[in-house]
Formats: sequence, C-alpha cells, structure tokens
Amino acid sequence: MDKSEKRKGVKIKINGEEKIFYGENKREVVEEIPEAAGEEQPDDSFEWILPEDSPENKIVLVPTPPKKKMPKLIGFGTSSVKRPNNRSVKTFMIAVFCAILFGSVLGLIAVNTITKEKAADAPVETAITTTATPPVEKKNDGGAKEKGAELKTFLVQGGMFSSEDAAKKIQGRIMEKQVPAEVFKLEDSYYLFLGSAENLISSKELALFLKSYDVDVFWKEIDLKATGISTEEEKPLETMKGIYSSLSEFSATELRGKEATWNPETLKKDMDKLKAEKLSSDLSQMNTHLTAAAKLVNDYEVSKKEEQLLKAQGELLKFLKGFQSMDS
Repeated sequence: MDKSEKRKGVKIKINGEEKIFYGENKREVVEEIPEAAGEEQPDDSFEWILPEDSPENKIVLVPTPPKKKMPKLIGFGTSSVKRPNNRSVKTFMIAVFCAILFGSVLGLIAVNTITKEKAADAPVETAITTTATPPVEKKNDGGAKEKGAELKTFLVQGGMFSSEDAAKKIQGRIMEKQVPAEVFKLEDSYYLFLGSAENLISSKELALFLKSYDVDVFWKEIDLKATGISTEEEKPLETMKGIYSSLSEFSATELRGKEATWNPETLKKDMDKLKAEKLSSDLSQMNTHLTAAAKLVNDYEVSKKEEQLLKAQGELLKFLKGFQSMDS
C-alpha cells in the first residue's frame, strides 16, 4: 500500500474545482485531484459543497441593539433599587412627600397646642383691685369728710386660695423657710403675698429669687384702695406711701443681687416728719411697720445679711395689709 492510500482527507468542491484537504502536523495540505482518465481514486472522503460567492448567499450580521438600563433609585440601606417602570418610582416618591408633609402639619399643631397650654399656666400679671367702686367721699359722725386713697404696688404671689384656713396653712410652711408671707383677702379669694418691688419687671425678678427657697411664685400688679380715711389722715398717708416705695425698691433690688440707688437722707427726713404728726391708731400701727423696715435696711447696710432684707420685706407686707384694712 503506497503512501497516497494511507492518507485520508476531506474533499471539497470549490467553484467546480475539487480539492482535498489533509491534516498533517497541524498544517493543512491541499492537493488537487488529477483528472486522469480511467483512474479511480479511493472514495474515503466526503464532499462539502460550498455555495458560490453571490449576493444572495452572503451572510449579513445585524448588530443587536443595546439593552436599555433601568434607572437606579437610591434607597435606605441599599446602593440602588431597580424599579419595573418610572410610574412606580413616581408613585413611591409622591407617597413619601405626602407622608413628610402630613407629619410636619401634625408637628406644628402639637407645638401650638403645647405652647398654648404653657401660656395658660404662666403667671398672671394683670392688676387686681380690692374694690370695684371708685373712691368716694363720705361723712363721718363728726361731720368731717372722708376721702379715698390708692396705692399701686407690685407683689410676689405665693398662691391663691378659696378659704383663709388653706392660705394660712401654706403661709406657715413658707415662713418656716425664712420667707415672709402675709394673707390678703381680695374680692372672694385669699392671696398669699411674699414680697414687693418697685415695678412689674422687678417683681418678676424678685419672684425668681424667692423661688430658690423652694416656693411657688407668681408676680402681680395690685391696686389697693382705702376709702375710709379722714382729711387729717390724707397727708401723713401720702408720706407713708413714699417711704414704703423707697424701702420696697431698695430691699427688692438688693435681694436680686443688684446695687440699689436711693437717698437715705430723704428717707430719714420723711420718717422724722411722721414723728411730728398726730397719727390715728391705724396710721400709727402702719408707721410702726415702716419704722421697723427702715431699721432693718440700715442694719443690712452694715452687716450685708440677706435675712435683714427678707425681714424688711415682711414688715412692708404688714404695712400693706394695714393700708387695705382702712377700706371701710
């Protein structure tokens, strides 16, 4: 058997011309088949017929269109979230926006409600008068005219009670803490007052100071009226009102930790003037409290002890209670 018979190949007919391809040492060997007449070749190969190069037989590659990428949605706890379509994303964002808006509205309503409740519990700073009728002139048994007098003051309130017994019960507890306290009946209620100052702002600051003694405090403007005074009592009573204002301003200012500016010489002059007056029993008792308060203030200027000022405030409250008792 010769060499040509051992080799097997693939016979391919290209454009009417037959060729045999052999694989040898990873190379392709092509031999043309001789057209010898009457000589048969062993038919060990199969025949591939390739189409001719014509436009109808050409393979055209059509590029595949790129796939559309879905939009990425940044979420909580994930880097991205795929959504099937834009409509669901918009619906989700609208729901989130509505939830935030609804929560904000509820929050504002809650804040306004709490603010109104706190405002309702805040200290009342309106003026209180002891009588609804204006001062009137009336005749006493001796025929002398009686005139009314007013005293506007700014007090620290420690409570309001419906009964005198309840007010006195709290009064005892407060006085145990070395804080002055006096019970006043105004209209149909009983008020507990702890101190006085020269104006409403100062009374508020004094209230905050007294709060350090663990007491409940408010601040009020009070208009006290005394309608049962005689003509002889009018002039010394005006002098007493001036002395009260000076002592109240000095003691309240010093208790608040500020430096008071006042004229002690003017105070002494007014006190001496009262000594020369012939006072009624009511005015005499009121003058006793003013004299005691003035002495306590002078002692404070030497000792700088806070308790002297608190005691002076107590004497001034007793003076106010005596002034109110003249309303008859």
